[in-house]
Amino acid sequence: MIDTAVILAAGKGERFREESNIRSKPLAEIFGVSLIERNIYMLKEYLSVKKIIVITGFNHQELENHLNKIKQRRNLDIKAIYDQDWEKGNGHTFLTGLNNTSAERFYLQMSDHLFTDDFYEKIKNSIIDQDKSYLITSKSLSYFHDLQDATKVKIKNDTIKEINKSITHASGYDTGFFIINKLNYNNFDGSKLEKIEFSNINQFVADKNFLKPIFVNENSWMDVDNKSELEKSKEFLIEGLKSKKTDGSASKHINRKISALISKKLVNYEITPNQISIFAFIVALVGAYLISKNNYLLMVLGGVFAQLSSVIDGCDGEIARLKLLNSKFGGWFDQVLDRYSDIFILSGLTINCFNTYQSNFVLFVGLLAVGSKVLLSYTAYKYDEIIKGQDVFRIGRDLTTLILLIGLILNFPYFTLVILTIIFNFEIIKRIIILKDKFI
Repeated sequence: MIDTAVILAAGKGERFREESNIRSKPLAEIFGVSLIERNIYMLKEYLSVKKIIVITGFNHQELENHLNKIKQRRNLDIKAIYDQDWEKGNGHTFLTGLNNTSAERFYLQMSDHLFTDDFYEKIKNSIIDQDKSYLITSKSLSYFHDLQDATKVKIKNDTIKEINKSITHASGYDTGFFIINKLNYNNFDGSKLEKIEFSNINQFVADKNFLKPIFVNENSWMDVDNKSELEKSKEFLIEGLKSKKTDGSASKHINRKISALISKKLVNYEITPNQISIFAFIVALVGAYLISKNNYLLMVLGGVFAQLSSVIDGCDGEIARLKLLNSKFGGWFDQVLDRYSDIFILSGLTINCFNTYQSNFVLFVGLLAVGSKVLLSYTAYKYDEIIKGQDVFRIGRDLTTLILLIGLILNFPYFTLVILTIIFNFEIIKRIIILKDKFI
């Protein structure tokens, strides 16, 4: 298991500095978080990296002071290594990192690159040959990339044969993230070179057939080279919010697209994820009260409020991801409020139906709906953990809230209550069957 990462952060970033007032590119902030802190956080969060080595160069003292603050605030093992000859090129900076880590295999990334959750998940789930090194590669480029500036690769028989910026017919593009096997790089001799480019070192490894690609989606990475790309990076991070693995179909195609637009506005204000969770809960309470009324317009308005609560409920996690405010308590607190919201909304629907039919059987169906919905949420913890990454249709809170709204618009509250009860129990039974032989 790889537990060490090296981040190259020694460059001058002349284009970036000419267009902004920021002296060091790794210190540039997106949504109040520096590029270097975002990279460090993502390495720890998604790849379980325990030790991070940052190779500094230009304006190293200011960057190292910033790293010390990150180290204390996030309680991480961060070590800064100053490359005195950083002006000899990013290849020299890489060799400094190579010579200052005891790990035989480690992750390597550039400090001015951004990556989505999906990018790291792909690395985490890839089967690799421990004797090789890997370049994370995209087969094409997206709106977020500059073709002229991209480092290109030629691939044959699942092995990288060429890597440089001048390749005309590229097989893929360098994302700025590597899995390094130290032995593959140890014999490179750059002592006679005035300038050492990292691509030259990688070509040395490729010539020995030791460099292989791991393919990722072109929308999962971005290189920040200038001020305009720094602005574009905000859009990149917001687009990345739309790819949460546990999202159900309704959330993926409807809720997440709306919540991302809301989060795009909220991220500019001093609003915490927990405050958003509480607001979503209040909206759900209003919806539950309106649904309980035997008035068609109020009932439908209640369904709209329930759906709105479901949409807003996605914003707390999105703001946490954009501002790196994720916390175990915040996630748990949000889940608790979600369960309360479910109970109140389904109770409101049960009251509505009982007032219409005055039947104890309606009460029984309503109680079963409430209990089943809570149980559905309980089973989701282990279910989502085990089937993570698999393309399995998931019935979650997003879909059931949408079904509720449609049923209320059609003026079939009792039929909707029955259907939801059936769906909840069907999904619970399905999960039991799927997980029966998957517990370790």
